[in-house]
Amino acid sequence: MSATQRFYIEEHLIDLSRSEVTFAQQSTKVEPKVLQVLLLLAQNAQEVVSHQQIMDEVWQGSEVVPNALQRCIARLRKVLGDNAKSPKIIATHPKIGYRLMVEVQWLPENKPKITTMQSSQSLKQALYFGLPCFLIIILGLVAWLQTQPEALNVSTLKQLTYTDAFESEVTYSPDGQYIVFNRHTHSCQSHIWAKNLQTGIEKQLSIEPGFYRDARFTPDGRNILYTKQRHCDQSSHTQHEPMQANCWQINMLNFATALNTPQVATVPYQCQANSITRPVALPNHQYAFLSRQGNKQTLVKFNALEQHTSTLFNLAGHSVYTYDYDPIHAQYAVLSFNQENQHMLSILDNRGELLQQHTVNTNNQQLLVSQLSIRFSDHGNALLAVSHGKLYRLTLDGKVTAYQSALNDIISAQSHPLTSNIIAIKGNKDTDIALIPLSGELDVKTEQVMNQSVQPYPSFARSKSREKYAQFKPNGELIAFISARSGEDQIWLWDGNQAKQLSNFSKPSKIEQFSWSPDGQSLAVIHKTQLHIVNLNGETHIIEAPAPLVEVLNWHPQSGIFVTASQPSAHTLWQLNLNDQIFKPHSVDDVQSVWLTDHALYISDFDGQVFKRMLNSETTEYKRMPTLNGHSLVLYKKHFYSYDMKSGYLSQYDLNGVLIKKLKPLKPFAWKISDIKGENVLLEQLIELNQDVVELSL
Repeated sequence: MSATQRFYIEEHLIDLSRSEVTFAQQSTKVEPKVLQVLLLLAQNAQEVVSHQQIMDEVWQGSEVVPNALQRCIARLRKVLGDNAKSPKIIATHPKIGYRLMVEVQWLPENKPKITTMQSSQSLKQALYFGLPCFLIIILGLVAWLQTQPEALNVSTLKQLTYTDAFESEVTYSPDGQYIVFNRHTHSCQSHIWAKNLQTGIEKQLSIEPGFYRDARFTPDGRNILYTKQRHCDQSSHTQHEPMQANCWQINMLNFATALNTPQVATVPYQCQANSITRPVALPNHQYAFLSRQGNKQTLVKFNALEQHTSTLFNLAGHSVYTYDYDPIHAQYAVLSFNQENQHMLSILDNRGELLQQHTVNTNNQQLLVSQLSIRFSDHGNALLAVSHGKLYRLTLDGKVTAYQSALNDIISAQSHPLTSNIIAIKGNKDTDIALIPLSGELDVKTEQVMNQSVQPYPSFARSKSREKYAQFKPNGELIAFISARSGEDQIWLWDGNQAKQLSNFSKPSKIEQFSWSPDGQSLAVIHKTQLHIVNLNGETHIIEAPAPLVEVLNWHPQSGIFVTASQPSAHTLWQLNLNDQIFKPHSVDDVQSVWLTDHALYISDFDGQVFKRMLNSETTEYKRMPTLNGHSLVLYKKHFYSYDMKSGYLSQYDLNGVLIKKLKPLKPFAWKISDIKGENVLLEQLIELNQDVVELSL
């Protein structure tokens, strides 16, 4: 060990070989780049080291974000117990550099002394046999301790927002003094807001509302970057309901200016037809984001000066679904599914070159089949992940550890840039099911009771959990629906008077869709990636599939059961022939719903776009049907019924998507129809959406 590997700064022991700082018998892991900055200051103690010298010697010409050095100094001050306003260890010399104000005590190299000595035969034997055994025990103990996951306990929760609106997608500023988040007044209308964590003062930053997503700071903290989703032929968007967006752009707000008064955003990336998510700012007016190209998500880089887009990362045989960027180390973390449906974590440098790749190691079945949402944490040494309301720590070599907490309703989260705190969106969605006439108004008087929520239409089988996807029983009066009122998603039946739980899945699993059998005697549903057939007595049998399944979309009398699977890519359409029990994949993915006629197959994607492919034809091409809304669409007796978002009406269409007639207006937040039978319509209505910003302390 060289003389510069270990040294003291006051009472803090710095050990470069272990990347840690020890004080009062407590060790803190510190990233190597930060310690290299400290080493350079220590080697020049009491002298000013310029910004340029630090950048040259520590980063050696690598491309880094403008405030990487400032964040390193802030990290060092926190670890060493220093204060930027009244420094005692590291002094700032504005526009020049930094100076270590204290003396450094260098520790000598640890070399064993070699001496010659006479020893008895018994001592030699003891050393000969005993020492190896002792070393084996010690090494085994050390190895065992290193394999034990670090305890991650959430100790306290502090709620930061209390408005009647709901919040989403919160992020810290790079200095940790502010948070920025979306505040919604409608399902797809929001403003960008900021909150000073010290004063508690909140400020609206955006002057125009919009369908905003993925808000985050640029690494220097000067600007806020986010996506806006809208129609290309629409300059503004005033609907209360989500539009079928076919245009995505990147907006940017100057943070300091917007804190004084709300601003109109600049647009560094103009509206394009390909969907984009998670934009991040890179040096030299460049941006990275995920873009859907064909049927795959690709990590791309956009140069705003040259107006040029290039591929950063697109791994053959993998389905990329999310990523994050660490500006301090200038590296990407990309998550994808491989062909064996395993989560793969790829770490890339700033050019998109693969540095390391690992299979995400988890025994949690729910994590195996669900996508993870990630943000870098631990100052770039790990990732903070969210899945199904739970928090996890994901190391860069693919190991997963759950945070110990009773929380199960976390939607998104980010680690504080300087402390161990976590900012998160926490909440739940309360939706109900209503039965309304296909035409005319529903004349029902409701009794007012304490704590009653406002319901657009009277709900049946009302609970405070989420009820969704109601379906009429073929040739019967029962209605099946999904509810989490017993703690987890299960299939329930409504007979007109009371609700009864049908399925009894023992382990938690999200269910979004199911399908009745054509004879109405059973239902098909996916639980834990397997296809379950449940009869009306609740008895279940499983049909084995060649790939992990996601949802049941349709059970057709002649064509069998249509499902989606996570192979070969996300939400790929598969078809099960019930006669020979053989699954066949279709060459289309990102499928959310399926409808069939004798001559055509109709599908919708997760943006609500509907496509049609003729059966028994030579072409497999899908033709878009722009008049139909896939988020609110039912096929009944050779007609489509869909909610038209421009007019606000439930309307009837022919099989080519041509409007036949408008039937009736639907109320706000009660537009998602799920089934039609005779003159009755089943729809899902939003009762309450509770989402708040909270801060967790470990």
